Amino acid sequence: MAGKWGNKGGRRVARGVTLVETMVTASLAAVIMGIAVPSMVAMQHRQAVAAETASFRQGVHRARSEALRRGETVTLCALAPESVPTGEPQCLESGRDWSTGWLVFIDRGNTGIREVDDPVLMVHLQRAAAGSVAATVKALTFHAQGFSSNAASHFRFVPPGAAPDSRGVPGSLLVCVNKPGRVRQTEADDCA
Repeated sequence: MAGKWGNKGGRRVARGVTLVETMVTASLAAVIMGIAVPSMVAMQHRQAVAAETASFRQGVHRARSEALRRGETVTLCALAPESVPTGEPQCLESGRDWSTGWLVFIDRGNTGIREVDDPVLMVHLQRAAAGSVAATVKALTFHAQGFSSNAASHFRFVPPGAAPDSRGVPGSLLVCVNKPGRVRQTEADDCA
């Protein structure tokens, strides 16, 4: 028998693997890992972005349904990062960065900003692996009839490493909310 097995006096003797064979195998493994690892990371980022958009859509639906059910104004707003450690969630006062997360509350003062007597209905902290979220508004307010007091708005979810307002980023998703409160998701760069 030829190959790695020799025949010495009727017994088989193993001759081992050569250094060249080991180097070729290691090189092939490195190439395969070099291709597979970035693809796996991109897939994990896409899954995290998709999970966050699903959570956000649920938050919008919850805010609208609570406004209808309670007959009160309900607001969904960007979560202020500095309020997270305090245990008293507050809305982001300026800007349109929803990357920390969001909160849903009964907006008794109709201000779009949570005040002391406004009960919190839901708080969502965004996962770090999900990247960032940039929006056209800092809050969505739904009145008792279920309509938004805001014009149509959109929320761009982009994977980690991309600028929040980037367009055409692979793995990013756009969530569009119209004035009646209808929510849809798209991979396109605009809601049209």
